[in-house]
Order: sequence, then C-alpha cells, then structure tokens
Amino acid sequence: MTDRDPEAIRQSCRHAVSYRHARTARQHLNGLADYVDADAMPDSGGRGALIEALEARVAALLGKPAALFMPSGKTAQLITLRLWCQRAGSPTIAVHARSHIEEDEARSYQFLHGLRSMPLGHPNRPPLPADADALAGPVGAAVVELPLRNLGWRLPAWEDLVAISETLRGRGIAVHADAARIWEIQPYYDRPHAEIAALFDTLYVSFYKGLDGPAGAAIAGPADLIDDARLWQQRAGARLATLFPYVIAAQRGLDEKLPLMPAYFAKARAIADALRPLPGVRVTPDPPQCNSFQVVLDGDERDLDAARLDVAEATGIWPYRRAVPSPVEGLAVFEVVILDAALALSEAEIAGCIRQLAERLAARGAGLTGAA
Repeated sequence: MTDRDPEAIRQSCRHAVSYRHARTARQHLNGLADYVDADAMPDSGGRGALIEALEARVAALLGKPAALFMPSGKTAQLITLRLWCQRAGSPTIAVHARSHIEEDEARSYQFLHGLRSMPLGHPNRPPLPADADALAGPVGAAVVELPLRNLGWRLPAWEDLVAISETLRGRGIAVHADAARIWEIQPYYDRPHAEIAALFDTLYVSFYKGLDGPAGAAIAGPADLIDDARLWQQRAGARLATLFPYVIAAQRGLDEKLPLMPAYFAKARAIADALRPLPGVRVTPDPPQCNSFQVVLDGDERDLDAARLDVAEATGIWPYRRAVPSPVEGLAVFEVVILDAALALSEAEIAGCIRQLAERLAARGAGLTGAA
C-alpha cells in the first residue's frame, strides 16, 4: 500500500523502541507546573533566581567557573567558537567532517560569524591524537563532538581523548566540546562529568535530548569568556524576555532523567546482545558506546520505511524514528535511541520487533510485499 499515513500509524502504536512516548502540550506543561516550587518567580532578561541557580548547578557539575543558559544550542556554540577565534586571531575552527556543526547547520559558522573550517581527522572514524598533531596553520579553536552521531554514535577511547586535548592545548589551541549528550556518554567513560569536562576549555550541553526538556542549552567555561558570551547572546537575539519554562524543564531533567543515564546505557547494551544473533542484523558500534547506536539490515534502504509501517501495524511497536542513508549498497540503516520508551519493553520484545523488520525488508526486496 502507498496511501498509509505514517504519523497516524505511529500514534496508534502502544510502544516504541526509541525515545519517549508522545505527550500533548498540556501534559508537558502540567508536568512542569507540578515540579516547580509554587513561589518561584520567572527570570527576566536572563537574570533571576531560577536561571542563576541552574547556571551555577551546571558550572559545578562540569567543574567550570561559570555557565550561561541559552534557548538554542546552535547559538550558544557558535558564539563560543567566535569568541575563541577572536581571542586567537584566527577564524579557523578544526572540526570533524561528520560533525553536527559541519553537516547539519547549513554552514552557519561561516555565514553568521565569518569562520571557516578545517577537518579534524578522517571522516570514517573518530579523531585520533595524530589528527590533532597534524593540524596545519593557525587554528582558533578545535571542536570534539561527543558522540559523533552522524558517524553512528561513536566516541574516541578515553586515552585518545586525553591525548587529543593535551596535544591541542600544547599547541595553544582552545578545545571546545560539542557535548550536547555529555549526560548520555558519562556511563561509557565511567568518570565524573567534571573529569570529562576538564579535558575541554568550554563545553556546550543540551537539556532537550536525554534530559527531556522542550529546548534549552548551556555553555560552560572561563568566567571572562562567559561574560563575553552574555553580550553576544544579546547581539544574537538569544536573550529572551523570559526563559523560565525551559529553565524549569532543565532542572527537572537534571533531577529526574540524569540519574537514569546508566539504565539507558545498560539497556542499549542488553538490546545489542539480543540483536547480535539475528540473521541479517548488525549493530554498530558493537557494543554501543552510549544509549544510542545504529542497526544495519540486509536489504534495500528504499524499502525500509515501508517495512517499518508493516511491523508497526503488526506489532503495535514503532521500530525507529530516523533512518540513515547507507554508504553501502544493499544495506539499510536506522538509529536506536534508548530512553524511557525502551525501558517499558523487554529485550526479547525489541529483538522480535527488529527481527520482523529484517524479515519484512527482505520480503519487500524479493517482491513479497503481502507477506505476513
């Protein structure tokens, strides 16, 4: 069939493998109202007890002198990179070719801030210490994304990450972490957040991914740079009249979702264990390095979304949210992001769903679209 409504089918599913169950806007707002103190007052122009308490909490958690809350991670990160490049007198940022900054932001660093990029490492693997050493010419700042989502949620080994930081800092290059998911990667490195953050001069962290906020981000780093970033926040139009719904959601995420990160990570590895024996199914990286990974199936990627609808209708489980273009013909790839939804399912149920997906994909490739 070609007239099926994917969104209607998704909403009809009782369960999902990735992310969280959908909630209405009212449910989101009611949850925030139930969480926040009855006498809490909204922030105003970036100041006030709510937002300042969050900034102090983030700075302490990451072991940095200061932090600044912003509504948009992209804005926060670009401001940070601009400031480092101004201080270094070089408009060049070193960044991995598969990073979010390079692939998904329409070269905003160039068009908005006049920056340019040079590659940090090979596109098909995380950066290595030798890549940091090989950077040529003056560099204003280097960016390390943790994890590299577009490379399959992969991370450098801890020893490599330490050596990359030491090499760059030894050359006088500021090291910035695109650490939106630092909360999700901490169980893999099994070190305190502040120990991970100590490898970087500044970090960008997110409150709307694993921490379940509707939006919101922060940058953390030296107090003088954060002071400069506040001015650029105003110049960039990111100092809104009030941000209290996002601030409340961020505090709630730190209280309620941050403690669940080890459970998400353990569930991801248990699911990978359950998928590994299935014919025509591969997991990458194997084992997963955070709560997210890619599943690779034998078959034509053009049939993957249709096979997903087949499985969702048959099982009541939505198998995945995002397919990934495959660099290899004959393989279909999608992401699995383990959050609350997966915790409601057993590994056997999830493996059964993905086994059916592999079978439906194979059937479609063989022209057996009516196969049950």
